Amino acid sequence: MRRWSVVASAVVVVGAAAGFAVVSTGVSGAADGNLAANPVLAGDAQGWGVLSGGSGARVAVSDHPSAQFAYQVRLSGTGAGIYLPQQAVTGGASYTIAVDTKTAGTAHMQMDWYGPNGFIGSSAGRPVVTNAGSWTTVSARFTAPSGATNSHPLEYVTGASGTWLATNADYETATSDPGDPGTGDGDTAAGNYGWGSPLPASDEFDYTGAPDQSKWGIYGGVDGCGPGHAGNGQRCGYTNTVQDGYLRQTGYANGDTAGIAMRYGQRYGRWEVRARITTPGGSGYAYHPVLITWPDSDEWPQGGEYDYFEVNVGDSAATAFLHHPTDSGVVQDEYHHDGVDLSQWHNYGFEWAPDGLTGYLDGQVWFHDTDPDVQAPGPMHQTIQLDNFCGCAMQAAYFDVDWARVYALT
Repeated sequence: MRRWSVVASAVVVVGAAAGFAVVSTGVSGAADGNLAANPVLAGDAQGWGVLSGGSGARVAVSDHPSAQFAYQVRLSGTGAGIYLPQQAVTGGASYTIAVDTKTAGTAHMQMDWYGPNGFIGSSAGRPVVTNAGSWTTVSARFTAPSGATNSHPLEYVTGASGTWLATNADYETATSDPGDPGTGDGDTAAGNYGWGSPLPASDEFDYTGAPDQSKWGIYGGVDGCGPGHAGNGQRCGYTNTVQDGYLRQTGYANGDTAGIAMRYGQRYGRWEVRARITTPGGSGYAYHPVLITWPDSDEWPQGGEYDYFEVNVGDSAATAFLHHPTDSGVVQDEYHHDGVDLSQWHNYGFEWAPDGLTGYLDGQVWFHDTDPDVQAPGPMHQTIQLDNFCGCAMQAAYFDVDWARVYALT
């Protein structure tokens, strides 16, 4: 599966306290322990209001499981913001802030922090795809900065039109992060087979902002877009976000999606990536996540290509396609591993040695290819891609990567 070209750009880093967006295709009833004042606008719209992008009012709703009223914004453009009831906080404490949202577009939470002397700063959550046909819970987990005593929860939408509904604000003290990959790595090929220490080109994604430009080339550039796979949709920098200890690549319904390429290449080596694949639901053609070692020469098919993990969103099997270097056409070896829940965190490993190619799933061998014709002629590097194979209306999807590690073949 061809990667096409990489366009590099200047680095952009957004400084913020931790924020993690969670999406579900449905919503639940009011939560016990909710700290939010006036969460469902039961008597009035006290604490709710418009920041920008339209006019707002409290309206009755009949299709929400626990709320009879919502805050409605009549949008004047494609983007808008609202404020929710304020919340007292303690510096260093973590909070989960959620609101149920109904509009077609992309939404994210933001928290503005205040102390005794006024405004301290802001933290933003990850963007979440929402739709106009059902309620979506948009949530963010934030840690209050030192000295914070009060907060202003905010929600922003982009790419929307018509009206935007929000209700069922839920503020809770956070004890754990359900989307966090956790402190453990699970079973790894590196650990089970003694690969040693990762090379400096590896990335733990333990920072916030765009992927580290010293390690990765971002398809389309940090602030731009480039052509998608085979001209389908676009690959855009904004679809890659690093936050809460992992990289999220978002594929949007409009075809905007993501890809990055490691700058470090080697002839023979080992690679391992911890990843999961999820979708917020909706209709459309499935996105195509893939982990590749791609030739540094950027010559295809002459340079070969090892897609050691390649699936469609919604699959229940891991698949690998090992492309032979040829002068023209496609010659490939194909392997499958059934019964894999791709929505959970798994470790996908790959070893390229002179005597064969080996794939690993959660530290165990799942393919070994000794065909001499599959051997690539030159150095290769890791890519992480969420590809659009259709050029049509897509089902939104997330490709999350906890870490990407590269090792020398010793």
